[in-house]
Amino acid sequence: MTSRIVLVRHSIPAIEENTPSIDWRLSAAGEAAAIKLAKNLSGFSVKEIISSPEKKAHQTATLIADRLGLPVRIDPDFREHGRSKVGYIARGDFEAGITRLLENPHQLTFGDESADAVFNRMKQAVARARMAQSGGDLMIVSHGTAMSIYAARVLSVDPLAFWRSLSIPTAIVLNGNEMNVINVQDAPEFE
Repeated sequence: MTSRIVLVRHSIPAIEENTPSIDWRLSAAGEAAAIKLAKNLSGFSVKEIISSPEKKAHQTATLIADRLGLPVRIDPDFREHGRSKVGYIARGDFEAGITRLLENPHQLTFGDESADAVFNRMKQAVARARMAQSGGDLMIVSHGTAMSIYAARVLSVDPLAFWRSLSIPTAIVLNGNEMNVINVQDAPEFE
């Protein structure tokens, strides 16, 4: 049986307009939400959490790992869709860029890489992670756009609708062609 993939979207960052988004850290609310989400992630057979190197993702992974007693390993291929040349832009312009990216996956329409390039690196990273472990589930902390591109193709669903449906933080459990969503509001408080 194929292991489940638990894709965790990082928690709520403290947005700093003059700082690249890869350097954003979690806000206090983001830290609390990551801790709360961890409660609903305790039932998986996970040996480690694999994280994007971006601060908000790594911080989310560490907070979850601390509560579950797991190590965290960084894999740069689980980073967000590359947007280093975009900088901070208004929400409407950002959403228009993501729409172009997801509706034209073969073209470089927004940011530094196409949706196809993001999918290929995520797919290769998931395959590497599966080969490196001897069974169990994979838990990966990544980002909304990268997760949407990967999961939407695996599930054969509309990537833009998928992207728009994601809360922050959230966990998407892929089990073959089936998906379950674990949201922070569903998580009980840690005792």
